[in-house]
Amino acid sequence: SDLTENKTPLLPRDCRTLLLDIEGCTTSISFVHDVLFPFARNHVKKYLSEEGVDDGRDKTAIYDALVEDMKNLAEDHPSRKEFEGTMNGESSSISADDMIVNYVNALMNHDVKATGLKGLQGKIWKAGYVSGELKGHIYDDFRPLLEWCKSQGVSVSIYSSGSIDAQKMLFGHSTSGDLCAYFQSHFDTTSGGKKEAESYRAIAKAMKLKPEEICFVSDAEAELVAAKEAGIGYPVMSVRAGNKPLTDVGREFPIISSLLQLCGSGK
Repeated sequence: SDLTENKTPLLPRDCRTLLLDIEGCTTSISFVHDVLFPFARNHVKKYLSEEGVDDGRDKTAIYDALVEDMKNLAEDHPSRKEFEGTMNGESSSISADDMIVNYVNALMNHDVKATGLKGLQGKIWKAGYVSGELKGHIYDDFRPLLEWCKSQGVSVSIYSSGSIDAQKMLFGHSTSGDLCAYFQSHFDTTSGGKKEAESYRAIAKAMKLKPEEICFVSDAEAELVAAKEAGIGYPVMSVRAGNKPLTDVGREFPIISSLLQLCGSGK
């Protein structure tokens, strides 16, 4: 019947373990694109000039990694063409810092995801979080959810494509303060890709649970499909402003617009 189809689980009655995605669930998708990426781009020079970076070793490693990123691109890739255009045969007269800035801009302008660039971005974000210039965005309902879960004996863990270190930086320096103590575990793609059923089985095993004992909330249809295939008991679709529009696949899952909709009263 309609009452049993697509039913949103109520915690802790139905389940005592909550596994959450970050982007589009706890945190705005736009935070990554509108805040984190521009922050990294705009703070490259500042980061390179900070104490402890210009001892030569770190800066050389950053430069070498970016050179490798560019080498790995096809010869006709727009990032390579842009970088060559900015150099215009003047590499001998450009400082190492400016060379690094040129590499970063050329790669980021064409949305390249590469190891050296990601490593530098991570270092700049960490410095920004520690200095207080950067605060991790979380939705207003998230801290109340965490406090409620703590009071009801519901454990909360995170599974994101962002590294565990990046997760801890975001939640440790969030707009609602340091939230790290609320989490039982953090998982990233070292547990497997988020669109692969086996990843969810591995996470359940790591948590010493059966997959059916877990409620997983995500804004990504393919992730919920994989979780369901793995036997996750309660896959739930998060719908927030700015998330991708749902297709018929997404509508097959219980849909929430706030994490507080999971909070029940019965134990």
